[in-house]
Amino acid sequence: MTAFTDEEVRQQIASVRQWYHAIEVRPGIVTPGANAADLVLERLELPQDCRGLRALDIGARDGFFSFELERRGAEVVAVDYMAADKTGFGVASRLLDSKVRFVHGNIYELTPEALGVFDIVLFLGLIYHLPDPFGALEIVRRLSRGRMCLESHVIDHALQQSDGAWRDLPEDLRAVPLMQFYPGRTMNDDPTNFWGPNLACLEAMARETRFEVTSSHLVGARGIVNCRAVEDKDREFYNRIAREKA
Repeated sequence: MTAFTDEEVRQQIASVRQWYHAIEVRPGIVTPGANAADLVLERLELPQDCRGLRALDIGARDGFFSFELERRGAEVVAVDYMAADKTGFGVASRLLDSKVRFVHGNIYELTPEALGVFDIVLFLGLIYHLPDPFGALEIVRRLSRGRMCLESHVIDHALQQSDGAWRDLPEDLRAVPLMQFYPGRTMNDDPTNFWGPNLACLEAMARETRFEVTSSHLVGARGIVNCRAVEDKDREFYNRIAREKA
């Protein structure tokens, strides 16, 4: 491990244009980052002792969750569509002397043949950025043999109106699986925002892709769904033929 001085650590942190995750890379030295990763982590129900487990972090960004799983003893693969040197991942990995394997790739490219299967799969803050969220969950299921943690923007308390204003989803609709579509830049002026599911929709999609929901949480405009992979041959068959010739 390279011994960096505190000043060198701060210089490396400053070399990253924008941090998404706040990561403690040395006692008392934390990267900047606006994401409330600590609050999400509290609700993911992950084992404190992950020794002997394989974990996959899809959409890892700067790597907060990847490095936390490594700290708990897991063998970790982190995936992001942006290269490690385009986010804070490369710097954080170096400063932490991490052994997390980083894969520069898109979720739609991931296969168990290339990566294997995992005891823990984190699918956090990504599904609403994907044009085919159900197809992405099918990919996640093929990579899963245990826990799956799903986190997303949700519309239960953030339904967007035609004028751009936000309101709560009406109470009588919260138990109905619903998803709002965001064309163009209509959601936060961000063309990568495609969908706003409600929590009931996240849960329903997880079940339809052969996960059992073990718990779920609403945290403001975010939803967290903890799951475990289960077998359902009928559901697997019908999901497969939806994308193949009969």
